[in-house]
Amino acid sequence: MALHGTSKAYIVQRLKDQGETALLAAVEAGKITALTAAVELGWVLRPPKRGGSVQRTKRIAHQVRTITGKGLSAGQAMELWLGPNPTGSLFSSREELVQAWTEHRDEIMRQWGSHGRRPAAFYEFEWDGPRPSYDTERSTLWRMGQLTAEEKAELERQWKADFTEAQPDDFTLHDGNGILTGDCARAAHYRHHDVPRELVRKWSAAYRRRRARQGTRADVTKTVTETQEAAVIK
Repeated sequence: MALHGTSKAYIVQRLKDQGETALLAAVEAGKITALTAAVELGWVLRPPKRGGSVQRTKRIAHQVRTITGKGLSAGQAMELWLGPNPTGSLFSSREELVQAWTEHRDEIMRQWGSHGRRPAAFYEFEWDGPRPSYDTERSTLWRMGQLTAEEKAELERQWKADFTEAQPDDFTLHDGNGILTGDCARAAHYRHHDVPRELVRKWSAAYRRRRARQGTRADVTKTVTETQEAAVIK
């Protein structure tokens, strides 16, 4: 079945293709739906509500109210998180935008700056250089020492699990174009999960040493067994 304009897969791919990294991060983090992102960008019209779960909507509304109760409108809080709406900024001037970030930074970061992701305003005011792509954001923040101790530990645990998953000798991966095997598959797997190359080198070296030790022990066991068998034959 072909992807259509309101399917999550279609919207996510379009967000990637058009570089809408902030909205993509929000969708991937489960903080907004793909449909909400599409509506925000004017790609689709929101359909009439027909009931269903509203827990996520309530959670987002609560997050926004927490901030808007301190002087920001809901739209302005969203802009600090996701960046300006395609129709333009809701702040009357650059100075007002800077002041809003200065006054509300801690709350914006607490709500939306976690798990190796950062709000749009962080990259606007606190980041030196171009904003990293969504696919490399976490490893870039890790490498630049921009993560909290908790975030760093959380991500490294997940990355270690991702690394371990790719270690079987018969590991394969379908990258969308075909089936990859061996080191090519592992490299694609690491890129997909944004595992820092520094950690890959470190863990790979440790893995090779462990395999070598296991091989040595196996060789010793085999030699002892063969000697014992030879003694019995004699």
